[in-house]
Amino acid sequence: MKKFILMFATLCLITFSANSQTKKGTVLLGAGSQFSETAWTDWNITPRVGYFIQDGLAIGAEIHFDTDDEYFPAFAGYLTPDPSGVGFVVTGEHSDYTLTNNTRMFGVFARYYAARNLFMEVSLSSGTTQTEEWAEDVPVLSVTGQPTTEDMVLQSRTQSSHVRFGMGYTLVWREHFAVEPFVHLDLIVDGERVTPSSDNGTGGSLVGMMGSETTDLSGSEFIAGINFSLFF
Repeated sequence: MKKFILMFATLCLITFSANSQTKKGTVLLGAGSQFSETAWTDWNITPRVGYFIQDGLAIGAEIHFDTDDEYFPAFAGYLTPDPSGVGFVVTGEHSDYTLTNNTRMFGVFARYYAARNLFMEVSLSSGTTQTEEWAEDVPVLSVTGQPTTEDMVLQSRTQSSHVRFGMGYTLVWREHFAVEPFVHLDLIVDGERVTPSSDNGTGGSLVGMMGSETTDLSGSEFIAGINFSLFF
């Protein structure tokens, strides 16, 4: 019985009404990430700030920058036995290179509390993601116009614009801190991914040279996530 009473009291404290946190003039600071179809090790935390322009209605902005550069020094390679059985050959050698992976996103949102802790939210955002990888023996044209191969860094780039409609629930802890699970319908109204391709589509003698391939990302999906917020 005592355990039941303790659990009930804890639940009441956690689900304390958000009414006092959503008054006009309240500032909302938060950060969150989607977790549907995303490994917890790959969560990207997106900071956001909002302001209640009237009771139960807030507008704000969210922004996310993430850059990861990894430098690889030049390597002379390994000595391995020649396939012919005579002597050795050098394999795995490369010049120095740097791989850069970055994400940039900016958006605006509006939130309306429809009933106590339940809120509806709409947001507009746009973002770009760039990823690089090291590739060996990439087909290219030499300065004389002859086909050859080189080792190089290949870059993939994604750009998209989103409109999201969703709802969530504010679980308040000690009046100012809240955990907010949510679900959104994500509409990608303009999006594309550009990736390296071994065929640039020009035909003729250039077939097989390194080009790019563009994929349309327009579509929609439901995503779930969680925010951690401060009200003051």
